[in-house]
Amino acid sequence: MSIRWKWMLSHLLVGGTVILFMVVYLGSRLESYFQSRFENRWKRELALAKEYAEARDFESMTMVEADRWADKIGEILEMRVTLIDLNGKVVGDSEVDFEDLPEVEDHSDRPEIIAALSEGSGRSRRHSSTIDRDLVYLAAPLGTLENPKGTVRVAVPITEIEESISQIHGLIWLASGLGFLLVLLIGFFASRPMTRRLHEIAETAKSFAKGDFSRKINVETDDELGDLGTALNQTADDLQKYVSQITRERDQLQAILNSMVEGVMVTSLDGRILLSNASFQNIFGLHEPILQKSISEVIREPQLIEALELAISKKEDVVETIELPGPFRKSLEAHVSILGSNEKPSGTVVVFHDVTQLNHLEKVRRDFVANVSHEIRTPITAIKGYVETILENGSLQESKSREFLQTILRNTERMTKLVDDLLRLSKLESIELAEIQMEEVDLAKTIDRVVEGFRNIEGTNRITFTVNRPDKIPKVKGMILEIETALENLIDNSTKYGAEAGEVTIAVKEHETEVQVDVSDQGIGIPVEDQPRIFERFYRVDKARSRALGGTGLGLSIVKHIIQRHGGRLWVESEVGRGSTFSFTLPKA
Repeated sequence: MSIRWKWMLSHLLVGGTVILFMVVYLGSRLESYFQSRFENRWKRELALAKEYAEARDFESMTMVEADRWADKIGEILEMRVTLIDLNGKVVGDSEVDFEDLPEVEDHSDRPEIIAALSEGSGRSRRHSSTIDRDLVYLAAPLGTLENPKGTVRVAVPITEIEESISQIHGLIWLASGLGFLLVLLIGFFASRPMTRRLHEIAETAKSFAKGDFSRKINVETDDELGDLGTALNQTADDLQKYVSQITRERDQLQAILNSMVEGVMVTSLDGRILLSNASFQNIFGLHEPILQKSISEVIREPQLIEALELAISKKEDVVETIELPGPFRKSLEAHVSILGSNEKPSGTVVVFHDVTQLNHLEKVRRDFVANVSHEIRTPITAIKGYVETILENGSLQESKSREFLQTILRNTERMTKLVDDLLRLSKLESIELAEIQMEEVDLAKTIDRVVEGFRNIEGTNRITFTVNRPDKIPKVKGMILEIETALENLIDNSTKYGAEAGEVTIAVKEHETEVQVDVSDQGIGIPVEDQPRIFERFYRVDKARSRALGGTGLGLSIVKHIIQRHGGRLWVESEVGRGSTFSFTLPKA
């Protein structure tokens, strides 16, 4: 039920109660009033009838005269008039024919007759068997009370009183109904402005609750509703300022958190996630909404949960290293801090540092130092051994000395190539991209020139070279010497690890914005688990064969740096026992 109908119902109840009270009270009072008026009138008319009867000398009247007189007075007064002698015999009656008077029963026992003769007036109410109606009787003695000559009585039908009172009650109910209808109409129309304003206030308050503070309440009056509207408008303005400030601060905080490389998570004391940033979701691979979820639902890492519980129980910062399993293992360093005061903490803040790359770089550094040391130590050891042998045996045969010197020379060249590759790799890493002078390179001529340099080994390893390219290849953007180096290293890698008497194929494909070059062999292939690491420094799939062929383990790493500097892509597709295909792209000029 709307407030308008509630307001009208309350008014109707109040109005109806007042009207009902007035109906009952006025009806009772008016009934008593009119009944009293009727009886006073009847008493006056009785007195008039008594005066007429006494003036005519009632004792000397015959029954005919008495009856005729009663008929005349009854006609004048418009009521039943009865004359009764002292013996109780009816000698005249305005409602009874003269011929029937002898049959009228004795009236000496009537209460109003007895009261009139004994007290001077009598009144009673009963059913008249003579005329078969309910009547009110009033009687008075003729003559004095000490010396009565008879009794005069008037009778009025009760229906006259009842009809009059019924008419009065009808008028009261009609007036009450009209008054009730008037109250209803007044309440209906009077409630419209108030309920309209209340409805406007309610709808505006709903808009405020939904966050729309642009709508305002129209203050029309200077009453309580006007004060309420003014207060709500002021509240809306204040809320809009607070919400804008909170939203701005929240957006700033979220922007700061999302710009952080570290993952950030805020939890409540019961372990529910209250806030997180994009890095946190990326680290743990989360794609669904996680707010208000428990940590055990989102991150099933017992180490983290234990760290949170430890920080809350000890009320101090905790640092925990977490290893995430999966195909790409991650190492995380979680820093757990208490949110709020130590006396009354409200939650925890966890900052996740992804140290996977740092650990990897540290491992690469250690491997690099170990590999460089190993690669250099082997030829140095060989050179030292042969030199010491020559020095200790001065009488070596010329052929033997030549053999030793050739071995020393071969190891020296190996060290020289290793140092050259290290210097070249260091140079590629140290030169900024902005310092590179790019030019248009004719890729077709470059490929032909590089392949021609390898033709002289076709007869040695019985390897054949095939170039598959369109007649017209668009020029690419880059440095010709570095592109040649990349091609030489890839082709050299294919000749070393390709099948004997096999084929090395160089294929060129043109794409929309770049040119792709594929170098394929039919060699031993690369296991799947080794493919992600083959571009690392000194990484070899077949270490023994690589050293036997004079490889340094830096060729593919040099290729990777060259292609990356040119804005291209480098990848490998290989199957063990069936060969490998190294592919790279260069942007069109």
